[in-house]
Amino acid sequence: MYRLMGLLFAVAVAQEAEVRLPSHRQPVIKIFPLALVDPFQYTLHMGLELPTSWQNSIQIEGGWVFGHLGEDLGTQTTADEFQQTGFKARLQWREYFSSTKSSDRPIYTLTGGYIGLIAGYQHYNQNIGYIDTAGAYYPPSQPIITGVPYERRIQAYMGGFIMGYQSEVGSRLVFDVYTGLAVRYAVHEWKPIRPPYNYRFTPVGDLIVRRGGRPIVLMGFSMGWILR
Repeated sequence: MYRLMGLLFAVAVAQEAEVRLPSHRQPVIKIFPLALVDPFQYTLHMGLELPTSWQNSIQIEGGWVFGHLGEDLGTQTTADEFQQTGFKARLQWREYFSSTKSSDRPIYTLTGGYIGLIAGYQHYNQNIGYIDTAGAYYPPSQPIITGVPYERRIQAYMGGFIMGYQSEVGSRLVFDVYTGLAVRYAVHEWKPIRPPYNYRFTPVGDLIVRRGGRPIVLMGFSMGWILR
């Protein structure tokens, strides 16, 4: 009798496991199209979302910054603009509110509303070029080095909270949009020295990724393809 009850219980558990088999948890490879046309930092930004349970996932992102508006991307030279390259790296953890498998879709991933945590790192190398600093420094300080272009390295660390919605269109296409709040801390390092106040303005370093710590608003949109 006990053996029969145990066998029935094992069959019931197996059936439930089969029903709840995470066949809807396929990973998704994503691209962020808006990053490609960002005039301040043209970026090839991609990500991979890896479901870890029926309602959770981890998303790994990376991006290569290959220029900005006004820069000649063919020769990496410009008469009036600075040169810029860099990369980005992000990591997300997501908790989906309710993600169910549709019976008419054999390939499925996590969909619906979600909340999550995000951490990121940004790195930029900027060649500002030669700057006319004549008369900018007052004696006895004369830290002007003739014939050496100014360069700047920018590093930024970020952590925050996001909320968004992910939907599946057709059999494999995925759209994902999110917003959130974060805190970012950025460091600027100059070579050979920091130029005077009238140095050339750079949108990324002087407007977007400014020095020090400050709160920022996060917004993201991506298109994805569900992998088998």
